[in-house]
Amino acid sequence: MPNIAAELFTVRDWLGNQHQLHEAVHRLAGVGFEWVELAAVAAVDGPDADTSPATLRRILDDHGLRALSAHRRFGELRDNTAAELEYLQTLGCKMVAPPVIFDVYDYRDFDGYRRFLDDAAPVREKLSAAGIDFAYHNHSHEFVYFAGTNPMEYLIENSDMQMELDTYWTAISGADPAAMIRRLDGRIRYLHCKDAQVFPTDDPDWFAKPEPTWAPVGEGLLNWDAILPAAAASGTEYYIIEQDVCRRDPFDCLASSLQFLKERVAA
Repeated sequence: MPNIAAELFTVRDWLGNQHQLHEAVHRLAGVGFEWVELAAVAAVDGPDADTSPATLRRILDDHGLRALSAHRRFGELRDNTAAELEYLQTLGCKMVAPPVIFDVYDYRDFDGYRRFLDDAAPVREKLSAAGIDFAYHNHSHEFVYFAGTNPMEYLIENSDMQMELDTYWTAISGADPAAMIRRLDGRIRYLHCKDAQVFPTDDPDWFAKPEPTWAPVGEGLLNWDAILPAAAASGTEYYIIEQDVCRRDPFDCLASSLQFLKERVAA
């Protein structure tokens, strides 16, 4: 089976305590997942946490699941690198990515990205020494042009870090995910697979714009016949399924996305 992970943010409402965590992991294993990306696990990281990272590792192990990667706040990675490294090593993660950086830096100013790259350098060095990749996870604001370029181009040109490219945010920004994957050849070891669809708004105005939202992979508008071959050619090894908002049961959405990718990604 190809390396396909479930992003736990998709089922964040089922991760509030250890009992829920057991049930969520059981359901993910039951539909065929072998990997997860950790995010929004309130049972471990929330204010009422009742589960240690070591216990989470045992829960995953008991269900035949492995933690591929984790989304961790960059401020913590920068300021408490040793503790974050211990967390990642306890769980066996291969990669870590900050879900955003705008909680620390101004994303509307290239100085914010410059400071991020400067601050990330020693973090990356320590993680790399431990065999853990550091990747940048994008949203849509990285594709907004100002001062003659955009933040994504700035990050590409001024760093060699891995990019955990998010296909949904890339597409709704107006960029072509397949073209961006080719542009980042060799730098997308981990691909965030998300699909997009649109629905009419409740606005009675006949020309109101439809609102974009998320869809199970293969059920939306993205061109996976272009995205997946580009990813394979560029060296992508891990495909991470995330759906920020689900219009039906999130576990069903993940199962549908998994089946779609299993049929199209080589093992």
